[in-house]
Amino acid sequence: MQKTDKILKNGTIAVLYSVLVSVFVVALCEIRFKSFFTLDDSYNEYLGFMRQYGQSWLSGEIPFITKNIMIGGNAMVELQRAIFAPQNILASLIAAKSANPLAPGLFYAFINIFLSCLSGYSIGKSFGISRNLSLVLGFFIAINPIFLYQYAGPWWNAANGHTWSLVAIATFCLLRQSMTAWRVVANFLATLILLSSGWPHGIIGYFVIVGCISLVDLRYGEAFNLVVKRCLPLVLAGIAAIPVYSEFIVLSGLVNRPSGWNNAGNFMVPSVTQLLLTFSPTYFEFMNYFGGFKSFFVPVGFSTVFFLLALFFYRVSFLDKNIVLFAVILAATLCLSMLPSQTGMLRWPIRFVPYFSVFASVATFYVMSRGEKVNSLVRKNGFLSIVLVLFVVSAFRNIFERPKVVLLEAGTSLLLVGLWFLCVEKRKPVDIATSSWVKVATVPAFCLALMLACMPSLGKVYLPVHTLPSHMALPENVNWDGNFASFTGWAPEEPVEPGELQSALFGYYDIRSINGSSPNGHKYLDQVLAYYSSHAVLQPEESMANLSQAVPGLENVCWFNLFGVSSLAIRADIQEDVGSGLEGCGYHPAQLSHDQSVLYYSSEQHYPTTLTYTTNPNVKVARETNDSVTLTVPEHTDPLKLVFSRVWWPGYVAHGLTCPVTIHGFGTMLLGADIPAGCSGELKVSYFPVTWAYTLYCPVLAVIGLGLLLLQIRRNQKLRRILEDL
Repeated sequence: MQKTDKILKNGTIAVLYSVLVSVFVVALCEIRFKSFFTLDDSYNEYLGFMRQYGQSWLSGEIPFITKNIMIGGNAMVELQRAIFAPQNILASLIAAKSANPLAPGLFYAFINIFLSCLSGYSIGKSFGISRNLSLVLGFFIAINPIFLYQYAGPWWNAANGHTWSLVAIATFCLLRQSMTAWRVVANFLATLILLSSGWPHGIIGYFVIVGCISLVDLRYGEAFNLVVKRCLPLVLAGIAAIPVYSEFIVLSGLVNRPSGWNNAGNFMVPSVTQLLLTFSPTYFEFMNYFGGFKSFFVPVGFSTVFFLLALFFYRVSFLDKNIVLFAVILAATLCLSMLPSQTGMLRWPIRFVPYFSVFASVATFYVMSRGEKVNSLVRKNGFLSIVLVLFVVSAFRNIFERPKVVLLEAGTSLLLVGLWFLCVEKRKPVDIATSSWVKVATVPAFCLALMLACMPSLGKVYLPVHTLPSHMALPENVNWDGNFASFTGWAPEEPVEPGELQSALFGYYDIRSINGSSPNGHKYLDQVLAYYSSHAVLQPEESMANLSQAVPGLENVCWFNLFGVSSLAIRADIQEDVGSGLEGCGYHPAQLSHDQSVLYYSSEQHYPTTLTYTTNPNVKVARETNDSVTLTVPEHTDPLKLVFSRVWWPGYVAHGLTCPVTIHGFGTMLLGADIPAGCSGELKVSYFPVTWAYTLYCPVLAVIGLGLLLLQIRRNQKLRRILEDL
């Protein structure tokens, strides 16, 4: 018995429980929809880049640059890819080694659900919620609809960022209980990983919640220096993370990210009703989402079905410090969730909704764990009336578009009434706080089943789905010795050859391409490569017209050539409109696709490396990696000009030659190098973040600061023990 109690005390049961929850949720979602965790941005952007990053890590190189994907190839600017986040490093290795394109998504889902569940448990325990309710709290947090549907499948970066924000909140709540050394280190690391995740909504959500907790603690008389001291790990993590953001800030003049203040179409802005009806897993409303204004069959504001029970049948003092804290946090997160659709660089306030839901759940289980159970006819009638009204409103709202929602809403109503009867009305009511966690866990499991019964996935209904092969055969009559360019538009559901791919998917199949994906862009590259949205689906007419133009100052060279394009694909029906421009740059029809819809063009030119132009053909590339190119420069009497099919960013420098080599942006978008006459030998052109010469000291300073903080905590603990002995 003592051994069992020790296991329970040290949290092993919570870890095992979180593993079981993660396995259950991932399995149920995948059974309901095979590619539940690989949708939209996850394959349009992340899958291709992750494979390339994994190959860089395996070769012993930091993947600052991705030479095989042109658009979005600088990871220091594309913060959302978070190349230093632990989950992303592991996922990139999986993508590089596994032939299953769904494997990284499954890995992300398991890890993120596990950490979310465990964090929910830790948050609950930190507020004095019973063990069983804390376990169920973790389950509900792990199946948050926005996290599960919108993040875990389409937006891997959001899932990672949200998860680590929960870990950071959990460790801060534990730190609030007592400032032990391991809690300080845990909060520092969790916050650092959160900041490294590049998910601004997670960072802002965490900072706002920490701010709310600190203000309430000060209001209730806690010492100012103690409150500040609790925030020191956060501040130190912010200092350590400066190198992650410094490059993006300094290079912001080259970034082409949309920014502004507007609420056009109220896009991705939830309604107050969706948040207030936080207890229903089947309440849906019309919403301006991808594809237009339509019924959005995801319960946006759902937190836990126990919310309504806690509201009606449990009584707590409104002077309770934690109740005040929850009210403040809910008010703050509600305001964040109601922001305009575009707030500066932040978009779509629906991304803040999970924090409202998390603390609605925490408040619910706190009330059920610490409050006094009460019952009366008025409370019973009020509860049942809301359940009835919810059913009627939901049924009439959705019966014409999706009739089965009526049955699912009936399931929610029966669940609510059943919980009321068991926990309140029964002669010997069930005490949820002391009930078996296995029995109580059936409630969130049933809620998940209701959600999946209505909406198996965002795929096919709201977002496109691609069934990706493990390998892709290359058409034989096409020149693949160079960059590929696809102008065929959006990919079909089952692509079988390169001309049917889009965005950064080429990187997953190790096909060099000028295509890619980027929400940030490059101000000058985007003037040549015109594309739709962050998926960078190239507009054929405008992009090809720009690339077909002669390069000023270079004889018989098109921009196509400098971009190293050896072959390209267009829709067969636009051949007459663009074919003449292609032939002028040396491209000729090579092959039609299997269904005759895509026409491949090829050039006789070969581009085995990213060196696409040189005034001396004897300049050779000796070695090339993602971050560097090593060249052999022969003796020459005239100045040399080199151009590479790499996007230019400050940070590229030249090494090796005794003469000064000028590195510049050719056309302000491609990497260029000018070598003076009479200078020969081995030249290495490599990329390293330009700001890191100054900011790499920041992590060192942060670690020193952390060490001093830990030393002070240790001294205080020793002093406390001495005083206790006296």
